Amino acid sequence: MIKMLVCDFDGTLDGGSSHGVNRLFDYLTKQPDIRFIIATGRTLPSIRVGLASNNYPKPHSIISDVGTRIHHNHSQKPDHIWHNQLESSWNKSKVESALAPLDFMGERIENHQGDYKITFEGKLSDPQYEQIESSLKLHGVDVHLTYSHDWYLDITPRGVNKATAIHHLLKQHKLSVEEVCVAGDSANDTAMLTIKGVNSILVANHYPEVAHLSDRDNVYTSRATHAEGVLEGLKYWQLRTGASR
Repeated sequence: MIKMLVCDFDGTLDGGSSHGVNRLFDYLTKQPDIRFIIATGRTLPSIRVGLASNNYPKPHSIISDVGTRIHHNHSQKPDHIWHNQLESSWNKSKVESALAPLDFMGERIENHQGDYKITFEGKLSDPQYEQIESSLKLHGVDVHLTYSHDWYLDITPRGVNKATAIHHLLKQHKLSVEEVCVAGDSANDTAMLTIKGVNSILVANHYPEVAHLSDRDNVYTSRATHAEGVLEGLKYWQLRTGASR
């Protein structure tokens, strides 16, 4: 039985037709046992604006900043337990010092930065990405790198991403991985789409960088795009788990 739906926002829910959003909203309204969660690379202020732009379902929790921040309920109360765990493993100034000698890092737009996340924007070649890894290693900096959309480089504490944030929510709600659907479209969704045992949805408009995930047994690739693709995938996994209505 599916008890939680975790969705990326940009390109997964957002970007399609309002009709598709309305269909997903109506479907989830009729299935109150399914907790709806947003998992995005956006900051919390940014995803608040995004969610207000259409008839999106109200999330029970928001995982923002590529998994480094979690807020609960419609009041968006911060998850202090999660944030305190990250505090002890994050040294922003050390990361900045390690990358300072590199002149190709791209732009750091202020409102895209997070408390436990640094985001650079710009195209990186494979050799440049390898230089970043080498420089961080040389300076003894152990972090998690996520390069997505062939443009965004997110740097977060080691082992922290959308997947680890989801595992934190599963413990809170005493749910198993098999009771969860996750939906995404790009590389910063890879960690959650490949959680062992999870029911994954790759919307039809996914980026080429994640196309290979379609070969996995736990990944359903929708024929529809955006929110309609999420709904299609959710219904598929509900049938597979014997909980269709």
